[in-house]
Order: sequence, then C-alpha cells, then structure tokens
Amino acid sequence: MIMKFSIFSLFISFALLTNVVVFAQQERVKIEDFIIEHEGFEENEAGEITPINIKEINKKIRFFIEERYPEVVENTRNIIWDSYKTFLSPSDIYHYHTFIAQVKVNDLDRLKYVEVVYNPFVKKVNGDFEWIPEDEEFYLIDEKEEKKDNAPDLIELGISNQEQKPGLENFVSEHQGFLDVIERKNLKDSEIVPLNVQEINKNIRAFVGSTYANVEYTRNIIWDSYTTFISPFDKFHHHNFIAQVKVKDVKRLKYLEVFFNPKTEKVTSDFVWIESDEEFFRVKESKE
Repeated sequence: MIMKFSIFSLFISFALLTNVVVFAQQERVKIEDFIIEHEGFEENEAGEITPINIKEINKKIRFFIEERYPEVVENTRNIIWDSYKTFLSPSDIYHYHTFIAQVKVNDLDRLKYVEVVYNPFVKKVNGDFEWIPEDEEFYLIDEKEEKKDNAPDLIELGISNQEQKPGLENFVSEHQGFLDVIERKNLKDSEIVPLNVQEINKNIRAFVGSTYANVEYTRNIIWDSYTTFISPFDKFHHHNFIAQVKVKDVKRLKYLEVFFNPKTEKVTSDFVWIESDEEFFRVKESKE
C-alpha cells in the first residue's frame, strides 16, 4: 500500500509529537541552552559520545515508571541513555534526551524495555509507550507511531548513518550562527534564519532546477527548521526548507520539502510529483 504525505499532513503529524516533548511548556527554552547541553557531552578519539552524568535523571525516570505503570512494572533494573535531540524553528523550540529503561514486569521472566524522554528545560520525564498484555510488550501509542511512519528516511536522504559525521563543535557553531544573526539584525524569535541562509537558498534553487524537470522556477524558499541528533552510534544535523515552485501547466504555486545537510553541504528531497493529484508528496510504502 502506497502512502502519500503532503506538506500539510506533515505539519499535522509534527504537531502531535511536539505536544509530547515540550510537556506543555509555558516558557521557552533558549538557543543558549542547546549550546550548553552540547558542550556538556564528551567525545573520545573514536568519535564516540560518552554519556553525561545522569544519576539525578535516572532517579526521575525510576519514579516516572513507578507512577506510569503501577500495575505492570515490579522494578526498573537498568536505565540506558539513548540519544539527545534539539529542534529549532520560527514557531517552536525544544530539546530532549531519550532513555531506554529495562524493567521487570509482573509474572514475566524476561526483562522488557520501555522508552522515555527527559526534557532538560523543565527537568521532567514523560513517555508514550503503553503496555499491551496480549503481546507482552510496550508499544508506542497509535498517533505517535503514525508520526514516525510519516517521517522522512534520513539515511536515504544522506543525513543519518553517514561516514561523514559532524562533531559536537559543528552543532555548537550552527546554533551560535542563529544567535549571531539575531544579534546583528535584531530579529524576533519568529524571524530567525540560519547564518548562511542565502548560500543555502542558492544551492536549493540549483537542486530543484536539476531534479524536477516539470518545475519552471522556484518562487520562494522558506527556512522551516533545524534539527540535531546525537547518540552513541550516530551524529547528524539538518535544516528543512519549503520551496514554493511554479510547475509547468499548473496555475497554482506548489510546495515541496527539501533538506540541507550542513556537514556535506548537500541538498536532498524525498518529495515526488504526482501528476494525477497535481501535488508534490512524500511517497512511502506502508507496513501493511
């Protein structure tokens, strides 16, 4: 079964996830907090990330699991730091750590694993995995699973799991670039753009022109967001842009999502033109 995701459907699915990771924040985390968090990691000569001191966080995770699954979990055996992610856009900003908890479930011999997230800004733990007794497993709730299904394949896009990985200093400098632009141009949060946005826009126009034969020209390019990801096994970051384009023989302007990898300085996209719909979509095979 083929699944198609437009710019609008991707926005809706993103909104579902945002409600989880920010935990209904009233005050906004700052870009400076991202820099501090990235600088708090240690990296060895092999480029592997050394987990941060997480004793206090582990206490919060154990308490959360005890409160979240009182009739299911007997105790939490081990807690493993999994990853750290930041998200920055003109409309939203957040960051969170993901942990995997190894737990003993009532009346089961085998230990089970459940994922939780920790928000460094509000210093709280949350999670959306539910225990399914008939399967004897923890599963992500349906809405969040759908969000993951809608997500782009970052490996295919040349962003995640690549030989060329950015260093921690690259994440710091990229975030510092936003601060430099804000200070230089006296911008509001809703007006932020990357430091080198004009050069990126040139690359995007060239990419769209050479990739989509039915596009006459690119009208506007809108910076959408910047994401970083760090785990013991991978490091990557990328900017998302929305390109407003004029398609041949179509009166209305159309939109497609493109990605920019600051490490390789390459632009990619997984949106394709569907002639019958006269729209650009992300097309993915469903699991069914």
